[in-house]
Formats: sequence, structure tokens, C-alpha cells
Amino acid sequence: MIYFDSSALVKRYLKEKGTDVVQSLTTREELVATSKLSYPEILSAFMRKRREGELGEEKLQSILDRLDADWPELFIIEIHDELLPLVKSLIRKYPLKGADSIQLASALWLESMTKTEVVFYSFRYESAGCCHERKSKNIESSRITLVTPHLNE
Repeated sequence: MIYFDSSALVKRYLKEKGTDVVQSLTTREELVATSKLSYPEILSAFMRKRREGELGEEKLQSILDRLDADWPELFIIEIHDELLPLVKSLIRKYPLKGADSIQLASALWLESMTKTEVVFYSFRYESAGCCHERKSKNIESSRITLVTPHLNE
């Protein structure tokens, strides 16, 4: 199963470095998981692009409509109390921001609940100690693999 954090999922809607990787994965995979936190993070990215003049109002509305149409098709991980011990452990071990720890904890929780390998795609963890200068790394003794696709380009 694949898990996209918001930095990967946003590339379904904005043409950026890594968009081709994300588009290829979403057409191949039956199920894409993400945290509910991704929704406001993605909206924030769209609004930033709008404020900076990179998106016009019509294009922005089209992207927002696509996101809202796609959202029910994703496997959404709710933010719940079971994530908190994982968040705490991750933040103690790695230099993660709060939101990033929720994303990673959500993928770890998904892996533990489904007992299947989860491949976590992100475009921002290369600077965190959890996968510094690595293309992928197993996290927290689990079957989850963190992949930072832009390092492959």
C-alpha cells in the first residue's frame, strides 16, 4: 500500500518536480492512503501559490474541485489518540516538525493495523535524521519504507 504525505499528494494537482512520479504511482496503485491532516496542508499550499501569483482564481477553483472529488477515493487516516505514542516516539528520535510526525505516525499506524508493507512517499523528509541522504529507509523497526522520490531524479 502507498501512503502520500501532503508534499506528495499536492503533486497530483500542481505541476512541480516529482509530479510525474506521483501521477505514475496513483495510476498503478489501487489504494492511496494519507492523513486527514493532508487536506488543510494541501489547501494551504494552493493558497500560498495563489497569493504568490502562481495560480489564477479559475485554475485554483479547478484544482480545489479536483481535490474535493478525489478526497473520498483516498484511504484517510483520522487523527486519533492511538497516534500519540507514535508521534511522541518519532519526535524524540528524529528532528521532525509536529505535522510531519503526525503524517509519519499515521503511516506507521496503518502498517500496524493492516499488517502489510506501507511505502511512504514524501518530498520533505530528506533533511530529517530519519532518512538523511538516503533514498529510502525502514522506520521504527516496521515494514514501512520512507521514499523521497526527488532524490531519485
